[in-house]
Amino acid sequence: MTHEIAVSIELISDNNRAMLRGVIDYVNSRPDLRVHKIGAIPFIPIERLVKWNGAGAICTAETAERFDSVVKLKIPCVSVSLHRKPPESLPTVHSDNEAIGKLAAEHLYEMGLRRFAFVGHQQWLHNQERLHGFQAALQKIRSNCEIVDVQFTDSKQWAWPSGIRQRPLTAALKRLVKPVGIFAAHDEFAHDVVGTLKRLGTRIPDDAAVIGVNNNRLICETTDPPLSSIVQSARQIGYHAGKLLHELIRGKEPPQQPIRLPPGGVVARQSSDYSAVDDDHILSALRFIQLRCGHPITVVDVADHVGVSRRTLDKRCVANFGYPMAEQIRRTRIKKARELLRSTNMQVTSIGFMCGYESASGFVRAFREITGTTPAEHRRQTQR
Repeated sequence: MTHEIAVSIELISDNNRAMLRGVIDYVNSRPDLRVHKIGAIPFIPIERLVKWNGAGAICTAETAERFDSVVKLKIPCVSVSLHRKPPESLPTVHSDNEAIGKLAAEHLYEMGLRRFAFVGHQQWLHNQERLHGFQAALQKIRSNCEIVDVQFTDSKQWAWPSGIRQRPLTAALKRLVKPVGIFAAHDEFAHDVVGTLKRLGTRIPDDAAVIGVNNNRLICETTDPPLSSIVQSARQIGYHAGKLLHELIRGKEPPQQPIRLPPGGVVARQSSDYSAVDDDHILSALRFIQLRCGHPITVVDVADHVGVSRRTLDKRCVANFGYPMAEQIRRTRIKKARELLRSTNMQVTSIGFMCGYESASGFVRAFREITGTTPAEHRRQTQR
């Protein structure tokens, strides 16, 4: 028997398109499933699901009206959004939002920043979770953040086309003590933050480094300067949503809690290309490592280039970043590896050699220790 499922994920962003591809990946692996299409497109509006006579549905439900519509459906349904807390009757697959917040904190902290701010809409559950992860990571380094609660120009609180209320945002950003690292819970928020800061005469990233979420390339690459962003594992979310819906159709009990998948990493662009370091020796070391990290350099090589002893260099590195220079070399190599995995089709072994690793096993081990995933897994998670 073939089960027909509906997908109600509006293709308005790279993230949503990747989720749809993940659903299709799962459906194509199961001969007893097919996706309902309207014309050539595998999409059905939520409003039509009430009268749709299929086996199940996967959807996003950002507004209260859509959320209520999904809850009332008589067919198994899986949500891939967490704008509000879902009832137990609505299984949900989503990103691990606290992990996203933690990743943002680590990215900004590693640049030497010690003041931070969070920009998000506090009525959305996934924004609350991202803030919690951000704060938890900052608490470990004995820091905290200012909170800027986004307000919309539209009473429905879903009006990015018409923008965020500029006066409260301007006033809040103006009060921030610089330099500051700003984590915005969405690329749309980050784009408005960058525009507002520029109107205030704030230099980006010199006075304020900014990072968003979703890696929506249309937004990130047209922001000035281009916007750094955290990648959600959207394709994996879609795949797991398809798998979960298939299980529900076959009578399995729904999970009691949302299924959360780790983010795919940071895509660093100019909006957070910043180093808040006053030590000229450390700055010289960072530039040398960035240029030479593809070679098997050692801390002694870096110290000789800078003109200080290894012990002195390590002490200054620990004072600025909390870890010795060997760790800085390793992190720079893995950062370069992430970029190559995301932007090229090079073999993993070749990328390891290009990043200064003399063996594939050493590269994979170092990559896993820093990112929590293997290079191959990271490539799949950031695939678009």
